[in-house]
Amino acid sequence: MQWKHATLIALLVIAGAVPAWSQASLASSRTGDSTKPVRVESPQASGDRLFVALFDCSWKNARKGPSEPTTVAWIRQRLTRDAKQASLGIGYVATDCARDNWLTLPDHGQVFAGTRLAAMYKQLAAQSEIWMREDHEARISLLIVGGSWGALQGAEFSMMVDVLGLHSPTGEILAPPHQTQQALALLAPTGYLPPELRLPSSVISGFQLDATDELRPDFQSLPILGKGRSSDGRFLSLPVPGSLSDVCGGYRLNGLSTRAANLLIEYINRLSTTPLLREQPEPDDSRMNVVHRSQEEGT
Repeated sequence: MQWKHATLIALLVIAGAVPAWSQASLASSRTGDSTKPVRVESPQASGDRLFVALFDCSWKNARKGPSEPTTVAWIRQRLTRDAKQASLGIGYVATDCARDNWLTLPDHGQVFAGTRLAAMYKQLAAQSEIWMREDHEARISLLIVGGSWGALQGAEFSMMVDVLGLHSPTGEILAPPHQTQQALALLAPTGYLPPELRLPSSVISGFQLDATDELRPDFQSLPILGKGRSSDGRFLSLPVPGSLSDVCGGYRLNGLSTRAANLLIEYINRLSTTPLLREQPEPDDSRMNVVHRSQEEGT
């Protein structure tokens, strides 16, 4: 699988996340298998570590439409405020999708997306180095969470991590390619789906919610995890009511996005022996449960 590997590695070299001298070792790596569940024990119980990579896509510069924090932003806030576990690390990259409209670009924003992937990898590298200094036998896993275009970026990031492995900020190899176990939690992935996009074997679990009432052709949910439950039971993609931001969050009338968020939280909490997030209260007021007409909003 040669999906833009050279381009991604070049971006990381430019960003300083991977030194140029490490490219040869990356190119010669072989694919490995990952079969163990992605689970994190308490730091007292094991050397497991979990890095949560959050890819946010907001519409804060839109003329009309969503005006509140997205579900990904809410998850970041809660993890940062509530999670005190030394075994948990958090990375966050945000894109203003109303201002940085990738769909208007000839390459569908791939170069811009590459800079976001590089930014997340630098955060992962810094946290991985800290953990390995604390415990040179630490076992680092990834949970990648994304909404809208951020969900597509999350899937692309899983490929990047699989190819590169884990490096320190100075380029020291902390984990070889293809060995870092990953899980994906995706809210209504949108954008341009590269035909070369293939989830690596290191992604061993995934959950996706699709927006069934999004009418804009360019914002339909992408089948990154397929449809329904995979034959081996590792991946599940569910249709839920609402437009794109009714699923990803951002409206003040947020009954649908709250329910979608709780489904995602239920999946995320199953990845740890200690729940990482609390579910949000679901509103009883029927006026909160509306399907927004996103095609009338504009950006």
